[in-house]
Amino acid sequence: MADTGSEKFSTRLKNVLFGTAKSSSSKSDDERNYQPLELIKQYHLEDRCVVFNTFIPNEDVHKYFQVSDAAVLYYLTATPSGIESLSYNFSLPLLATRVGHFPETIRDGFNGYLANDRDVADMARVMLKFLDQPVDRNNVTQSTKEMSWTNYAKAILHS
Repeated sequence: MADTGSEKFSTRLKNVLFGTAKSSSSKSDDERNYQPLELIKQYHLEDRCVVFNTFIPNEDVHKYFQVSDAAVLYYLTATPSGIESLSYNFSLPLLATRVGHFPETIRDGFNGYLANDRDVADMARVMLKFLDQPVDRNNVTQSTKEMSWTNYAKAILHS
Protein backbone atom coordinates (compact mmCIF):
# COMPACT_ATOMS: atom_id res chain seq x y z
CA MET A 1 0.00 0.00 0.00
CA ALA A 2 1.41 3.38 -0.97
CA ASP A 3 2.02 6.01 1.67
CA THR A 4 -0.42 8.87 1.41
CA GLY A 5 -0.12 12.27 3.00
CA SER A 6 -2.88 11.45 5.50
CA GLU A 7 -1.19 8.21 6.55
CA LYS A 8 2.05 10.03 7.12
CA PHE A 9 0.22 12.71 9.09
CA SER A 10 -1.60 10.12 11.25
CA THR A 11 1.68 8.36 11.96
CA ARG A 12 3.34 11.65 12.90
CA LEU A 13 0.37 12.59 15.09
CA LYS A 14 0.48 9.22 16.87
CA ASN A 15 4.22 9.57 17.46
CA VAL A 16 3.82 13.08 18.87
CA LEU A 17 0.96 12.03 21.17
CA PHE A 18 2.75 8.94 22.47
CA GLY A 19 6.01 10.85 22.77
CA THR A 20 4.31 13.58 24.80
CA ALA A 21 2.63 11.03 27.05
CA LYS A 22 5.93 9.23 27.61
CA SER A 23 7.88 12.40 28.31
CA SER A 24 5.31 13.46 30.90
CA SER A 25 5.67 10.16 32.78
CA SER A 26 8.34 9.77 35.42
CA LYS A 27 11.59 8.00 34.65
CA SER A 28 10.57 5.11 36.93
CA ASP A 29 7.60 4.44 34.63
CA ASP A 30 9.77 4.28 31.52
CA GLU A 31 9.51 0.72 30.24
CA ARG A 32 12.99 0.97 28.70
CA ASN A 33 14.32 0.82 32.28
CA TYR A 34 12.22 -2.24 33.13
CA GLN A 35 14.39 -5.35 32.92
CA PRO A 36 12.55 -8.15 34.78
CA LEU A 37 14.75 -10.92 33.40
CA GLU A 38 17.79 -9.22 34.91
CA LEU A 39 16.23 -9.74 38.35
CA ILE A 40 16.48 -13.50 37.85
CA LYS A 41 20.24 -13.12 37.48
CA GLN A 42 20.52 -10.52 40.23
CA TYR A 43 18.87 -12.83 42.76
CA HIS A 44 20.57 -15.99 41.44
CA LEU A 45 17.30 -17.68 40.50
CA GLU A 46 18.36 -19.15 37.16
CA ASP A 47 17.93 -22.73 38.41
CA ARG A 48 14.45 -21.95 39.77
CA CYS A 49 12.92 -20.09 36.83
CA VAL A 50 11.88 -21.08 33.37
CA VAL A 51 11.45 -18.21 30.93
CA PHE A 52 9.65 -18.61 27.63
CA ASN A 53 10.56 -15.35 25.97
CA THR A 54 8.89 -16.08 22.66
CA PHE A 55 5.50 -15.83 21.00
CA ILE A 56 3.20 -18.61 22.18
CA PRO A 57 0.51 -19.55 19.62
CA ASN A 58 -3.09 -19.75 20.83
CA GLU A 59 -3.16 -23.52 20.38
CA ASP A 60 -0.26 -23.89 22.87
CA VAL A 61 -1.38 -21.44 25.56
CA HIS A 62 -3.28 -24.10 27.49
CA LYS A 63 -0.05 -26.02 28.14
CA TYR A 64 1.25 -23.18 30.32
CA PHE A 65 -1.95 -22.64 32.27
CA GLN A 66 -2.49 -26.34 32.90
CA VAL A 67 0.82 -26.66 34.77
CA SER A 68 0.40 -23.43 36.77
CA ASP A 69 -0.73 -23.15 40.36
CA ALA A 70 -1.72 -19.47 40.16
CA ALA A 71 -1.45 -16.40 37.99
CA VAL A 72 0.48 -13.42 39.34
CA LEU A 73 -0.78 -10.10 38.03
CA TYR A 74 1.46 -7.38 39.40
CA TYR A 75 -0.12 -4.41 37.63
CA LEU A 76 0.25 -0.70 38.33
CA THR A 77 -3.11 -0.03 36.64
CA ALA A 78 -5.59 -2.51 35.27
CA THR A 79 -8.53 -2.87 32.98
CA PRO A 80 -10.10 -6.26 32.39
CA SER A 81 -7.23 -8.52 31.47
CA GLY A 82 -7.02 -11.33 28.94
CA ILE A 83 -4.66 -13.15 31.29
CA GLU A 84 -7.25 -12.84 34.03
CA SER A 85 -9.95 -14.37 31.84
CA LEU A 86 -7.67 -17.19 30.69
CA SER A 87 -6.68 -17.88 34.29
CA TYR A 88 -10.33 -18.21 35.29
CA ASN A 89 -10.90 -20.64 32.40
CA PHE A 90 -8.28 -22.90 34.01
CA SER A 91 -9.59 -22.27 37.57
CA LEU A 92 -6.32 -20.60 38.52
CA PRO A 93 -6.32 -18.41 41.62
CA LEU A 94 -5.16 -14.86 40.97
CA LEU A 95 -2.51 -13.08 42.99
CA ALA A 96 -2.96 -9.47 41.96
CA THR A 97 -2.44 -5.90 43.02
CA ARG A 98 -5.35 -3.80 44.33
CA VAL A 99 -5.79 -1.79 41.15
CA GLY A 100 -8.53 -1.41 38.57
CA HIS A 101 -11.32 -3.92 38.91
CA PHE A 102 -9.27 -6.62 40.70
CA PRO A 103 -10.72 -5.72 44.14
CA GLU A 104 -14.18 -6.31 42.63
CA THR A 105 -13.42 -9.69 41.04
CA ILE A 106 -10.90 -11.15 43.50
CA ARG A 107 -12.19 -11.95 46.97
CA ASP A 108 -9.06 -11.99 49.07
CA GLY A 109 -8.47 -15.51 50.40
CA PHE A 110 -11.38 -17.02 48.45
CA ASN A 111 -10.47 -16.99 44.74
CA GLY A 112 -7.09 -15.30 45.08
CA TYR A 113 -5.09 -12.83 47.11
CA LEU A 114 -4.65 -9.09 46.77
CA ALA A 115 -1.47 -7.10 47.35
CA ASN A 116 -1.01 -3.38 47.72
CA ASP A 117 -0.11 -1.73 44.45
CA ARG A 118 3.44 -0.49 43.88
CA ASP A 119 4.57 -2.65 46.80
CA VAL A 120 6.83 -5.51 45.73
CA ALA A 121 7.28 -6.62 49.35
CA ASP A 122 3.51 -6.97 49.77
CA MET A 123 3.27 -8.99 46.55
CA ALA A 124 6.02 -11.26 47.89
CA ARG A 125 3.99 -11.60 51.11
CA VAL A 126 0.90 -12.56 49.09
CA MET A 127 2.88 -15.12 47.09
CA LEU A 128 4.25 -16.71 50.26
CA LYS A 129 0.78 -16.69 51.80
CA PHE A 130 -0.52 -18.54 48.74
CA LEU A 131 2.15 -21.20 49.21
CA ASP A 132 1.17 -21.62 52.88
CA GLN A 133 -2.58 -21.26 52.33
CA PRO A 134 -3.44 -22.29 48.75
CA VAL A 135 -6.76 -21.17 47.35
CA ASP A 136 -9.18 -23.95 46.55
CA ARG A 137 -9.67 -24.03 42.78
CA ASN A 138 -13.33 -24.88 43.35
CA ASN A 139 -13.68 -21.38 44.81
CA VAL A 140 -12.29 -19.94 41.60
CA THR A 141 -14.77 -21.96 39.55
CA GLN A 142 -17.59 -20.80 41.80
CA SER A 143 -16.51 -17.16 41.39
CA THR A 144 -16.53 -17.39 37.62
CA LYS A 145 -20.20 -18.40 37.65
CA GLU A 146 -20.93 -14.96 39.10
CA MET A 147 -19.01 -13.43 36.16
CA SER A 148 -21.11 -15.05 33.45
CA TRP A 149 -22.34 -13.18 30.38
CA THR A 150 -25.89 -13.70 31.64
CA ASN A 151 -25.12 -11.93 34.92
CA TYR A 152 -23.28 -9.19 33.04
CA ALA A 153 -26.30 -8.60 30.77
CA LYS A 154 -28.65 -8.56 33.78
CA ALA A 155 -26.48 -5.98 35.51
CA ILE A 156 -26.57 -3.74 32.43
CA LEU A 157 -30.34 -4.08 32.08
CA HIS A 158 -30.91 -3.23 35.75
CA SER A 159 -28.57 -0.23 35.84
